[in-house]
Amino acid sequence: MNAKQKKAMGYSDMKKILENQVSFPIGAESDNFTAALASALVIALGYTEETPYWCVQNRRYCVHCSPCGDNLLERHQTSIYQCLLTASTLAFGFDYPCDDSVEPHTLPGFSKGGRWDNDFVGALARFAGFSYLRFDGASEQEEVLSAIKNSLDNGFPSLLRLENEMEWILAVGYDEDTVLGLNSKSYTLPDNWHSILRDAIIITGKTAPEMSYKELLERIESALSYDKHTELESVIMNALDNVTMENAMDTAGMMCAINGVPIEARWHSAEAFGGGENLLCNICTNKEIHSRLRDIFLTRYSVEGNDETHGIGWKIWGALGVSPKTGYAVTRQSADLILQKETQETLKRLFAKMFENDRAVCAEIQACIEEL
Repeated sequence: MNAKQKKAMGYSDMKKILENQVSFPIGAESDNFTAALASALVIALGYTEETPYWCVQNRRYCVHCSPCGDNLLERHQTSIYQCLLTASTLAFGFDYPCDDSVEPHTLPGFSKGGRWDNDFVGALARFAGFSYLRFDGASEQEEVLSAIKNSLDNGFPSLLRLENEMEWILAVGYDEDTVLGLNSKSYTLPDNWHSILRDAIIITGKTAPEMSYKELLERIESALSYDKHTELESVIMNALDNVTMENAMDTAGMMCAINGVPIEARWHSAEAFGGGENLLCNICTNKEIHSRLRDIFLTRYSVEGNDETHGIGWKIWGALGVSPKTGYAVTRQSADLILQKETQETLKRLFAKMFENDRAVCAEIQACIEEL
């Protein structure tokens, strides 16, 4: 095909669009940065529709036996998300670092106003196996654009955060100097994108994972044993002991918000440990220990019928009258319910079990670390 034919068909030597794009977030993916990075790594680590996907529920590779859908790239993205959420320790708090309204913060190393510092991103790069460059709005536009286009030419996307928003997008292509973006949809970035750039993480290559399995477990143990968890448990119990007509709505909202992270995030961590072949399993050096951890993560966090955290979370929502029909938000009924002594005692018992599950998982991890 000559240059004239390429031009007539829309080809351009100044155009590059990456394949295997996955819009995000998918399903229950509440942390936007992790979802964006997961979609970026689908491309950067070379996942395709032909890459086998391990189904945790059925303990086998996907044979398209259920209505999960036929898009394996989306399932791989979810698997990566679960592993990243686990390795970053975001799966083990009761809030995310970007929520400055929460006190106390329940993740070690994340202060109020903390975002995605270099140590945080660097740890994920060592875990997943990728190299990157980082820029901010003070960087020269040509320098940033050149780095983005160079990485795209080599098959790697970039993560961008514009303005003061907490949302990340992916640069997945360019047409001359126009950058093509992706989040929940594909679109063209505005010409002035650099003037509103706040952060850019440009993936430059694929590397061997450097985080050891022991370090991974030490990071999780540190998060689960963080003293702010005990402090939060006391805050919850005290709040439930002091519900009044005046604060009922606020207290119900507080309980709903605290429940929102562990009900989802602990389940993601259980799926990560339950995976037969994923980023987390790839760094495992002791299959016996990994099997022990898989069992306790699944039992305590996700397998129905064990007072597991995921099921407890639904019971907490139920006690507050919260459901998909309410948009997972409290209503006036929630305030009426939490004024009842029976509801208060139910919530105390359920939250206590949630914290107990964390302590049980933490104890098993500590035992495994000693053996490693």
